[in-house]
Amino acid sequence: LLLGLVFTPRLTAEGVEAERRVIAQEIRMYEDDPAAKVIENLHRALYAHHPVRRRIAGTVESISRITLELLLECHRTFYHPSNAVFVAAGDLDPDRVFAEVAALVEDSGAAAPPPAVRRLLPREPSLPAAPRVEARMPVKRPWFQLGFKDRPPDDLHGEALLRREAAASLAAEVVFGLTSPLRDRLYRVGLLDEGFSHRYAWDRSFAHLSAGGTTEDPDRVSELLLEGISEWRQKGISRRELESKRRKTLGEYTGLFDSLEGMSTLFLLYRLKGTGLVSYPEVLGRVSLEEVDETLRGLMVPERASVSVVVPAL
Repeated sequence: LLLGLVFTPRLTAEGVEAERRVIAQEIRMYEDDPAAKVIENLHRALYAHHPVRRRIAGTVESISRITLELLLECHRTFYHPSNAVFVAAGDLDPDRVFAEVAALVEDSGAAAPPPAVRRLLPREPSLPAAPRVEARMPVKRPWFQLGFKDRPPDDLHGEALLRREAAASLAAEVVFGLTSPLRDRLYRVGLLDEGFSHRYAWDRSFAHLSAGGTTEDPDRVSELLLEGISEWRQKGISRRELESKRRKTLGEYTGLFDSLEGMSTLFLLYRLKGTGLVSYPEVLGRVSLEEVDETLRGLMVPERASVSVVVPAL
């Protein structure tokens, strides 16, 4: 049933119009969401040209130009087995599952040769497009995101991709995690709260580290975070700090297996990125202190930083 829905288009002009109205409503909802806005604006500050700076859902104006013919062309181009990954999790016979999948694809006619696809990306500067971007919205408490633009991992493959992510995530956990002295200091003076979080986001053509939440003074907390990171760069990350965060990260990875749905989703995402999640514990264990320290010294620097803030409307 799932494969039939994916590979066999059942699009109609009436359905496109109905879905257009639904998506337009969702877009307007996102425009009123400060958490979404502060991230969207951070992407616009970090990237000058890369498509990641655009909204995934588009705009009300852009979706008004989508036609049934355009959707059918997109389906023929991208919804093809050669461009798909199938993940199954549970008490299953893998050989039987994949044999049935192959037969269903063959019967559907979707196994025909795929169309030629050229993915063209604009040349992106190595440093952020803007140091700061601000939006005003009807919020009681300001939002902020501090981001650091990393070099894209387009020249890395397999284990090297996972090592890059693991090193960046470990460095971020040391600096921004719950036991971080920097985080604790800013929490005690009321500049950070329990909602402060961090994330390393990447794909083959972009990568960045971000941290943020709500605060009474977004510019002051961003300034103090950069100062604290500068102090950390001077002293470096200790072996004890690294091993503590390595154990925490491994525990979080093990916890993924409590949810078949969550585990399947992550396996799918990593496969689409050109790597795999099964070997992550081994790769995590091999990441060196020097690699994590290099992330701190090479990525988390002022010239690679942008700040996005959402402040109360006047």
